[in-house]
Amino acid sequence: MSDKSTFSFAKPIGLAIVIGLCVNLGIAFFMDADTIYETLRKINIVVILVPFVSYFLIYFIDSLRLYVVLRQFGDRLTFGECFYNSVISILFSNITPFASGGQPFQIMHLTSIGIDSSRATNVVLSRYVEFLFTCFGIFLLSIPTALGLINSMHIGREPLFIGFGVTIFSSFFILFSLIRPDMLSQVIIRLEHTRFGRLIGKLSRKDNWGELLSQWTKTLRTEVAFLWSEKLLVMLLDIFLGFLNLALQAFSLAYVLHRITPIHTSYVHIMITFVIINLVVYYVPTPGASGSIEGSYVWVFSGMNNNPAATTVAILIWRFATYYLHVFFGLLFFLLYRKRSGGRINKEKALPLF
Repeated sequence: MSDKSTFSFAKPIGLAIVIGLCVNLGIAFFMDADTIYETLRKINIVVILVPFVSYFLIYFIDSLRLYVVLRQFGDRLTFGECFYNSVISILFSNITPFASGGQPFQIMHLTSIGIDSSRATNVVLSRYVEFLFTCFGIFLLSIPTALGLINSMHIGREPLFIGFGVTIFSSFFILFSLIRPDMLSQVIIRLEHTRFGRLIGKLSRKDNWGELLSQWTKTLRTEVAFLWSEKLLVMLLDIFLGFLNLALQAFSLAYVLHRITPIHTSYVHIMITFVIINLVVYYVPTPGASGSIEGSYVWVFSGMNNNPAATTVAILIWRFATYYLHVFFGLLFFLLYRKRSGGRINKEKALPLF
């Protein structure tokens, strides 16, 4: 990797840190200084280590998911390649606007080591659909709990309702795209002959981009059908492991809140809130949604314990352990991997990291 590309990471990472600090300092400015000081005295290394390790386990779970699913197509990657793919997914989500860079970089890495592009996209998109429907399912199964929780909150209700709406729309739109790519293909073909379509052709330097994309969507449908009809047990296992990821994330937050704030809300209530609000905060165009997460989580969880100052400290500690430390780890792992591979990743030189 060149020095220029290496230093290009400094801008989004620095921006994320600055935005996060500004938001937290802005919130803390309106809080009681004595309460913040007393809360900070409760902090020890364990409060930071537990959420950090919880998120670290997610790398291994996602690696196992990718390893198992790709084997169904005969693609035998090393666990190390799958681990690297999981790390860069979270890293680039954390340093790109809207937290949107993780999935494209996952697909790019998989295709660079010999995985068919439609297959790589299928696996990544299927996982995203699973995530959305898991969140939707959690909300449906806990409607009485969720509504009771919302009604008991003095502040922070609006983001939860927005999250529910976003979940429904996103889930069904992406599911429809995967189930009926033929209709999506027709839209693409028509779009190709419009002024906007011709602009896409000039930018991509492919006049027949619509036809190529249409053919790709048909291949995508075949592989989606293969996974969900012939490998249903594998996909159910993938869904369970995805749920385990959500449970670990919610646990890390619940642990910090219970250690630092006077919150009496159960883990189940915190997980429901975490799942719903998490679908909203990433629609802010900052690297890794930095700032929106801090602000939204303080807003919502302050309504559960009526102690905004302690909640602010808790969210800052949680974000430090699960975001900033993992950005540092992911960037270090990414650079070391690229250095060992000579800046290239290919099938013949796939590194047997594990």
